Amino acid sequence: MTHSGLTHSPAIQVPAGILPAYCHARLPKAGLGNKLFVWAKAYLFSRLNHLPLRVTGWNQLQRTALFTGSGNRLYWNYFKRMDEVGWRTRRYAERHYECLAEPLVKPTDTKSGIIYEYNAVPHWSDYFEGIRDHRNEVRDALLQMLTPARSREIHRFTPPIIAVHVRMGDFRKLQPHERFAKVGNVRTPLNYFRELIDNIRKIHGSLLSVEIFTDGSAPDLADLLNLPGVSLAPKRSTIADILMMSRSRIVIASAGSTFSYWAGFLGECALVMHPDHIHKPIRPQEVNRSFYEGPVTGPPESWPALFLENLGSIRGS
Repeated sequence: MTHSGLTHSPAIQVPAGILPAYCHARLPKAGLGNKLFVWAKAYLFSRLNHLPLRVTGWNQLQRTALFTGSGNRLYWNYFKRMDEVGWRTRRYAERHYECLAEPLVKPTDTKSGIIYEYNAVPHWSDYFEGIRDHRNEVRDALLQMLTPARSREIHRFTPPIIAVHVRMGDFRKLQPHERFAKVGNVRTPLNYFRELIDNIRKIHGSLLSVEIFTDGSAPDLADLLNLPGVSLAPKRSTIADILMMSRSRIVIASAGSTFSYWAGFLGECALVMHPDHIHKPIRPQEVNRSFYEGPVTGPPESWPALFLENLGSIRGS
């Protein structure tokens, strides 16, 4: 599939007797990863069906984020304004249009007088349903949508070799009586990351540098930061962190974190997933034939051949 990127179509007026349809991404009050799912589906549906697109909700103050310490989640000056729908049409639509929620992302016989609206975060069992097979289009559109400030920010930094995402914030600690595989929104144990870092370096034969991307604090991460060659990623915007992770050679994801998953989806890198939380693939098959996606368990010598191939292509640091 080809597309022309995020071009701003002329504002659509409402001729007498005609009710043009459009697509609306009404972004939820959620973190950036979840907002991106809604935006991506609406973007693809609008392009597949040649409809103008309206996006609202990037900047929403969230009470829960304030109390959990995960930030205000205000993504101001991240993305260019996306509203290809004229104000006359919007005002008329609010009174007269039918709203069709969450249509399948595919070419559709669209009808006049309808707002095709996306607002729901996908189910965790298949976050990238409807998006996976359009990875290149989504990635290109996202990069084109960045404001000049965010583009400059990304180009100021060198991508890490190994990016480890340690999700804390609104994820709680695993309780002693719980099985990690049976619970959600729980922090991935730090010893999981530490063992992976140690074994990756062992099999590679060098002290590969590691950057920790996290919403936690340095004291919370002492077990990892005390390792040689492991450092906290510089302070950046959330979208810059996702894109910097995507440009690393290996991404080690936190289980259940859509932040991690978007970095892996956008990247051409090995994507290591926690073995207790494996669901539908994040990337399309053609990407995963070249770059490993999945768990890495057991003795390093028995790791999947593709992961070892990806690891072996990295020069020592």
